[in-house]
Amino acid sequence: MRKPTLLLIALLGNSMVWGQAVPQMRTRLLTSLTNTEIEQYLKRNDVIFIPVGTVENHAGLPIDCEYVGPLAYAVKLAEKADGLVLPGLVYFFPDATVVGRGAVHVTPSDGTAYLKAIAYSLLRQGFRRQIYITGHGPSFETVAPLVREFYDETHVPIVYLESLRPRATGNTTAPPPSSQPDPARSTQGNKRMFGAYEIVGRLDDIPLNLTEPMPVHPADPGIDNLFPLGPSSGTIGFYMSDAIDHQGAAIPVTAEQRDQMTKEGVAQIEDEVKNFDINGILQAMRDHDKFTQDEIASKYGWMFPTK
Repeated sequence: MRKPTLLLIALLGNSMVWGQAVPQMRTRLLTSLTNTEIEQYLKRNDVIFIPVGTVENHAGLPIDCEYVGPLAYAVKLAEKADGLVLPGLVYFFPDATVVGRGAVHVTPSDGTAYLKAIAYSLLRQGFRRQIYITGHGPSFETVAPLVREFYDETHVPIVYLESLRPRATGNTTAPPPSSQPDPARSTQGNKRMFGAYEIVGRLDDIPLNLTEPMPVHPADPGIDNLFPLGPSSGTIGFYMSDAIDHQGAAIPVTAEQRDQMTKEGVAQIEDEVKNFDINGILQAMRDHDKFTQDEIASKYGWMFPTK
């Protein structure tokens, strides 16, 4: 199982926003608030977290797990930083897993264009500090261009946070037909995923006692020599030789095992968010924004591209 991690520097944080207690809200999900509640929020703050997902085969987990993971982190970060969360951005570039019938394929360029339309709308609405969160390795091909182009066009900095960036370890090709999934590796990675489903209220979506056979299929002979040249799918196009290659076959879990892993996964996510200085990041965004407007735009505005 690929190990998820917060990639921005995790500094000591706290439960305060700019020295003030975080206001209680009925929910942090934008779509569950009334328009009046949103307008009241925007009178005091301008922060929104945007989890960006993918829908693809993922062993024994639901196919939207790499959206649910970022959504859970977004909810917890929003609670800590007095932000809101924009849910629902699920269908983006799945990469090599398009060989699975469950994978919904949207090209990186199409995804970037769609996210840019969302970003412009959010800015007009009053959300100047936007944090895009992903949990899928190839998401950088979609979100990184958004961050750069949006800054060039509006001169407003937005942030791309890889909350659950999957880091491949060891051999990235399909396992030989005789190999078996590593339960310890898969279980450890699943803990955070289970915790994420619990945080968003969807734990029952994770099936119990599910088993899958590992079919015989060939491995790609060249990928191992090409991946080290750069960021995997950003370096070479490829497809998995079987849909089950991604995370291997499902490892069955009982209700008791799922409950225990969920408990540990929630604790891991909450601990990471607790020790992550999101308020410092938001202040840095504010400082960078002010510097851009006061120093860069006034001197070099002539060279900025226009839409």
